[in-house]
Amino acid sequence: MDDTLTLPLADVLPGIVLAAPVLDHSGAVLLPAGLSLTEAQLDGLRRRDVATLLVIRPEDAEARARKQERIRARVMYLFRHTADDAGSQALLHAVLAFRQETGQ
Repeated sequence: MDDTLTLPLADVLPGIVLAAPVLDHSGAVLLPAGLSLTEAQLDGLRRRDVATLLVIRPEDAEARARKQERIRARVMYLFRHTADDAGSQALLHAVLAFRQETGQ
């Protein structure tokens, strides 16, 4: 399954991630690939008459929940010997938050 999708700018919502950089008419990079778009950035693209964007296909809620649970289980496994240790709690939570945010 292809992980990218070409969408008309009117259908792009804030939070969608660019799969490719957005270039202007001269080839200069306006926005880099991997950027999670904000409403202000979308407004700027509208002003520049950008028609379509190549974005990373959003996951459905169920697939995202399964992925988050796999990440949580992996982190808990990594911290299995120290998860109850008060000194490790901050690190465990930081690693879990990072991995869930980045999807790793």
